[in-house]
Amino acid sequence: MRLLVTLFVSFSLVFYLPASSAQITLGWLEPITIILDSQELSIQAKIDSGADHSSLHAASIKRFVKDNQAWVKFTTVNEFVIEAPIYREAKIKTKLVGFNARPVVLINICLAGIRRQIEVNLMDRAHFSKPFLIGRSALSGFVIDPNQTQLTEYVNCKKAQ
Repeated sequence: MRLLVTLFVSFSLVFYLPASSAQITLGWLEPITIILDSQELSIQAKIDSGADHSSLHAASIKRFVKDNQAWVKFTTVNEFVIEAPIYREAKIKTKLVGFNARPVVLINICLAGIRRQIEVNLMDRAHFSKPFLIGRSALSGFVIDPNQTQLTEYVNCKKAQ
């Protein structure tokens, strides 16, 4: 009887595992690749489920108009230059100033072999330990273990979709 119960439980676990067990687990610090046309930049990102949105280090932010649309050009880590249309403006609450308007762009990233387009607001993150913060709006399908780091590897997402 005990063997029968063990077999039944094992069979049930194999076929009826919750969906979360199939999700990829991330630590609080993970490698991420920014994909821009034929260029890629691989950096470390802080995974922060406490932040609503993602934020990328941006220096020398220049706004301009291209094809009757607002664009932004900026430099991020390793002198990587990005030009992108401004998707929207974000009002970010700050401790000292009240609200701060930041441009938001859409960028393609590769995280744990999964390629997706996410919204990132641009700000000078030079005083932070990590240049890229990934907020919960970009983390669907992932489980976060805040006690771990580096649970994934850099993967070429040109082949992964």
